[in-house]
Amino acid sequence: MFFTALPQLKDELAYISQEMDTLLPDDWNKGPVGDIIQDVMNSRGKGVRPSLLLLMGKLGPNYSQCKTRLYRLGALAEFVHMASLIHDDIVDDSELRRGNPTIQAKYGKDMAVYAGDLILSQTLSIILRDRLRESGMLLAQTIQDMCKGEINQAACRYKVSVTVDEYYQNIYGKTASMFVTVCKIGGLESGCPEPIIELMGQIGLHLGYLFQIRDDLLDFSLQDMGDAKSLRLDFQEGVLTLPIIYSLQVPSCAEAMKELIEKARSGILSGEDLEILDQLIIKADGFHKTVQVAEEHRKKILEMLSYLPQHEKNTIELIQHLLSKLPLPKPPKK
Repeated sequence: MFFTALPQLKDELAYISQEMDTLLPDDWNKGPVGDIIQDVMNSRGKGVRPSLLLLMGKLGPNYSQCKTRLYRLGALAEFVHMASLIHDDIVDDSELRRGNPTIQAKYGKDMAVYAGDLILSQTLSIILRDRLRESGMLLAQTIQDMCKGEINQAACRYKVSVTVDEYYQNIYGKTASMFVTVCKIGGLESGCPEPIIELMGQIGLHLGYLFQIRDDLLDFSLQDMGDAKSLRLDFQEGVLTLPIIYSLQVPSCAEAMKELIEKARSGILSGEDLEILDQLIIKADGFHKTVQVAEEHRKKILEMLSYLPQHEKNTIELIQHLLSKLPLPKPPKK
């Protein structure tokens, strides 16, 4: 199964996908381990993160000499991402991921924990074996960031006083950190100077924020955008995202919103309550404010692209194309 994030990178993404298969030990193909790992590998996504790693790598002077190394690092980054999704589904008790049964739903929570840990341990093994020191340290830091982000988000569940700063701290760990890392790895491995590598990291940061905020908006959207989650699922699980945080800041909506949050905590939200939730978000302009924030991140990315090495116009155009594939959803209907 090949990645599909950018068809223009089809051949190179195929190499990364093949690399993922190659990096798995032969004895993982047998018995219960083989069954689970095969399902994990079949669940790989569109390959946005490996695509970013390649795109940033193409901007470096040593790209042609380091492509094989980049393919391996792209595979390792995807391993980390996949393991994090397995663990997320365990915590969230999710039944489906991309329309298919999750590992925990199919094999049980214990087996899913071991599967995620198994993939992470193999990632560490390859980093050490191949002496991928600097890029390996970036990946290790990202794993730490992911764990801290999830811990902090759990501490903020149903917290009516949650701030925008806390929200950003949480989504940095959950999503943005890996975007920063893959962008930096691409520049680092291909020989870009330090200021350019840092710029790439900033592009990854804002792209990660854009991805997560867009995903949060989908939780409240009635527009079918192909990857929309079950509506208001985050809210029902106590994850208070920007549309909710902005609505809590409006005095005329705050008390009613707090009542709904308490109902969510108690597990007694009704369909009528969810309709009220939508109306409060509209009244407080929470959805529109969140869209504006997302567009600010998109604007910053486009501005920073002009400071990247301009000798690879096609590569920069591909990053712009990736941005164009992230339309923001429409608000709930009145």
